Amino acid sequence: MNLKRTLNSEADTAAFAREIAEKLVGNVVLMNGTLGAGKTFFTKSVACHFNCPETSSPTFTLHQRYSGDVTIHHFDLYRLENIVELDNIDFFEYIDSGETCFVEWADRFNLKDELEKYIEITITVNTPTTRTITVNSVG
Repeated sequence: MNLKRTLNSEADTAAFAREIAEKLVGNVVLMNGTLGAGKTFFTKSVACHFNCPETSSPTFTLHQRYSGDVTIHHFDLYRLENIVELDNIDFFEYIDSGETCFVEWADRFNLKDELEKYIEITITVNTPTTRTITVNSVG
């Protein structure tokens, strides 16, 4: 799956997330983009598609588990200092579980080198309301 889409609103972003949600199931999804780009919003939109109640940003907890029609693990690595800290949250056990995992700020730790298969989603801010989302499957 290789896609590139320019989206003009949060509603467009949510619709795009729902459009590709089924293709993300069972994958590790590496989410890249600047602070406020919409990584968490995109992840929450996918979780909503799968009827996961009560989604919240894992910024302070580092990991949130959402259960609905599928289980989604949502990681926010922004506050971590080094890759060794990933062991403290059993990160690689979740990644290897076969459940859907969204990883924000994955680019901080070169996680692509650790994974044979993943989907990378990059969100680029064009204007305060417009984003370009690029989706690439690897492996």
